[in-house]
Amino acid sequence: MSDDLIENNYSKLSLPVGKIKTPKFLYIILIILGVLVLIVGGLSLYLKNIKKSTEKSTKNVEVVDNKTMANKASGGTKLSSTNDVPEISNKLISWLDKQRDNRGVYSENETCDNGVCNNGSSSNRSGFSVLNGKVMYEKKINQSIIDDLNKYANKDIVQVIQSNYLICNFLYDLYFYPNANEEVKNLTEKICFNVQYELDSQEDYSAIFNTENAEDTTSLLNKSLQKLENILVKKETVNTNSDNFDITRKYGFYVSEFATRYKWKNKDEDYRGFLVTLNQFLEEYGNSNSKFKEGEECGLALGLITMGETKQITDFKKYGELIYSKEVIEKNINEMTLRQMLTCGLLANKMNDKKMVNSFVNKIIADFYDKNRGCVGQQNPEFVTNIYDVKNNGIFLILLNSGIKES
Repeated sequence: MSDDLIENNYSKLSLPVGKIKTPKFLYIILIILGVLVLIVGGLSLYLKNIKKSTEKSTKNVEVVDNKTMANKASGGTKLSSTNDVPEISNKLISWLDKQRDNRGVYSENETCDNGVCNNGSSSNRSGFSVLNGKVMYEKKINQSIIDDLNKYANKDIVQVIQSNYLICNFLYDLYFYPNANEEVKNLTEKICFNVQYELDSQEDYSAIFNTENAEDTTSLLNKSLQKLENILVKKETVNTNSDNFDITRKYGFYVSEFATRYKWKNKDEDYRGFLVTLNQFLEEYGNSNSKFKEGEECGLALGLITMGETKQITDFKKYGELIYSKEVIEKNINEMTLRQMLTCGLLANKMNDKKMVNSFVNKIIADFYDKNRGCVGQQNPEFVTNIYDVKNNGIFLILLNSGIKES
């Protein structure tokens, strides 16, 4: 249509000389042209604005995505300030105080399925991290802690405590806490040295507690140092014929438990226990440490460093620090399980690495902290159920109050 208007193929009109009269249809054509110019100009401006808006929107999306990826790499949402610590700690304690069985002893966990939550089975060993965490937060041992210790020390309430983690480590911290009185000291010592250990075999039990025909400690020491050298320095692997991996894996924690007991009371049987469980665990660790999902390697390092400092065996401390470097500093935090981060967080705290502790806390808050329930949990991979473990939340309370600094 515009081409036709430009060529002007219409016939000319004859008008009287001296007065030119513009035909009406030309007014119409001019109006139509004006409207077309406005439409074309408006459309051009509109398309330019759309392009700018799209570019800006795309840029914004890229910034958000990059920021999200950066947050994931660094552990996700961070504590906005140290003022967040009391708020989260109070919520944790409030939740933990509800997790007790009919004896008044801390239960194993709470499970929630489709919004319906129930306390899990009774437990004789889940509450010790909770007691430690409460003291860390409140900066004192109050009467409620003493009351709980009395329950665990009472055979009529808790018949036996079998360790599969770091019970004596938590009790040791309470024993030596600045305001621990004689009652606290007696109770924590009584509980720790009556704990039973789920050893892999009768041979292991005899090697620790029946010393008549047992291997001497010098031989066990040399054997363990050689294994540590081969695994951590020479990067060699060993073959293992473990009959019960589920029990043997606990030996990583037992290394730390016996080291703590030895530091506490200087008993020869605890030094032997350290060496026996260390040698047995290294058989697994050297060949299949990638299977460990609860932080056993960090439990091992805790024990090596503790014993290295206690008996002035510098190689033990050196190897413990090597494990820390390998399994904590160099490891991708996003590949760790919740329990790995919690256990390795305890190791980082022992190493006075507050930056690493802070990273674990931030990651746990970002990925596992349930704001509505006020505790950390995870989904059971086999069922559509959320599990909130009491022991885990006690450890998280410890880390949260271990001198977190703003980043």
